[in-house]
Amino acid sequence: MEDARYNFTMECPKLRNLEFFPVREGETQSVGLRDPEGISDGILFLPPNIFYLVQFLDGQHTRNQIAGEYLKRFGEILMPQWVDKFIADLDEKLFLEDERFEAAKGALLASFRAQPTRPAMFAGKSYEAEPERLKQQVDGFFRPKEGPGSSPSEHAGQALKAIVAPHVEINQAGPIYAWAYKEVREARTPDVFVILGTARGVIETLFACTDKDFETPLGLVKADREFLRHFRAHGGEVFFQDELAHRKDHAIEFQTVFLQHVLGAAKPITIVPVLCSFSHLHFSHPNLLAQGQRVGQFLEAFRKTLAAFGKEVCFVVSGDLAHIGMRYGDPKPPTDFSFHKTMQADLAMLKHAENGDPDAFLQFIQKEDDARRIGLLPPLYTMLKLVGDPSGGAPKGSVLRYDRATVDQYNSTVTFAAMAFY
Repeated sequence: MEDARYNFTMECPKLRNLEFFPVREGETQSVGLRDPEGISDGILFLPPNIFYLVQFLDGQHTRNQIAGEYLKRFGEILMPQWVDKFIADLDEKLFLEDERFEAAKGALLASFRAQPTRPAMFAGKSYEAEPERLKQQVDGFFRPKEGPGSSPSEHAGQALKAIVAPHVEINQAGPIYAWAYKEVREARTPDVFVILGTARGVIETLFACTDKDFETPLGLVKADREFLRHFRAHGGEVFFQDELAHRKDHAIEFQTVFLQHVLGAAKPITIVPVLCSFSHLHFSHPNLLAQGQRVGQFLEAFRKTLAAFGKEVCFVVSGDLAHIGMRYGDPKPPTDFSFHKTMQADLAMLKHAENGDPDAFLQFIQKEDDARRIGLLPPLYTMLKLVGDPSGGAPKGSVLRYDRATVDQYNSTVTFAAMAFY
C-alpha cells in the first residue's frame, strides 16, 4: 500500500508551498525556488520555460500530462527521461509533498524539540554575532537622522499596550525598529512580552507557539512558562503542533535582539513566542472557512489566558506592510507613482489600526483582495482583537515612522512601519 501511494505521488507530483523569486545575470533570466519553512536548504533555479511547468505540479497532472502541457505551449517534446530527472531534482530538494518530505520534517521536529533552547539562527548573518559589536550596531539605529534620537517619548513611564515593528532584515529597517523600541525602553516595563510574528511558511493550525527560550548574543530571553501553561490549560495545546515553524523563522528572533538590547540589562524579561499565518481568505473563501475557525479558537484561548495570568502584558507585533514588484508576483517593477499609491493605501489602512478597529483593518485588505500582499495582517489583526477590553474600549495607536526597502535587482519593494499603542 505504501509503495502504491509513493508511486502515485511521483506519477502525479505535487509541489509544496514554495517561495519564487526572479533572478537576472546579464541577459539570462531565471526563477529561483526555495523553501520558506526552512525544512530544505536547497535552491533550484529554473529558466522561464521550465518554470511554466510549476503550475501543473498540483498532484492532479501525470508526468505525461505535464510533458503534454509543455508541448502545447512551446511546440517542443520533453523526453520522459528529462521529466523524470526534473521531478527527481525537486524531490531531492524536498520540494514535493510526499513521504520523503514528511519523514524529513518529522526528524527535524524531533530534533528541534530535543534542543534545550532555540539557537540564534541569524546571528552573524542578519546582525552582528559578537555582543559588543551588536550593541554598537543597534545603538547606531537609534541615532538621528533616521533614528528616533534621544528626546524623551511623550508617553515615557506609561503602560505600553503594544508596538508594531518591521519583519524585514534588520540592516534594511534598523532605524524603524528603533522607533518602536524607543517606546519600549521608555515605557513602564510589563511582566511579559507577547511576540506575534508573521510566519514565512504555512502553518496548518494558523498559529505556532513554542515554550523554548531564545538565545541571543546578548543573553538568553526566556519563554514565560507560567503564561504558556495557562494557555495550554485553556485550549491552546493544538497551537504547539507546528512548533517547528520557529526553527528557521526570524520574526521572533529579531525582536528578541532588540528587547534584550533595550531592557535585558536592567530587568530580566520573558516572552510568549507566537508565529501567525493566515490570510484574508480564511474569513471568506468556502475552502478556507473551516481552517479559518482556528483564528477564533486561538483568540478565545488567549483571552482566557490573559485573564487567568492577571499580569501586565505588552504585545510586540512583527510584520511588514506591502510587498510589490516582480519578486512578489507583479508583472513589472514598481514605479515611483505605484510606490506613492502604495504608501497612501498603507497609511489609510493603518488608520483603522490606530483606531483599534481590527474588523475595519481586515475589511480594507479584503476590499483590495490583498493586492499589495500585506504581511502584517495576521499578527496585527490578532493583537487588535486581543488588546481591546470587554466593554468595547480600544487602545489608541499612532504611526511613529514609515519607510520602504528595495529587496532585489528588479526594484521589488517592501514597506513597513513602527507603531505604538497606549
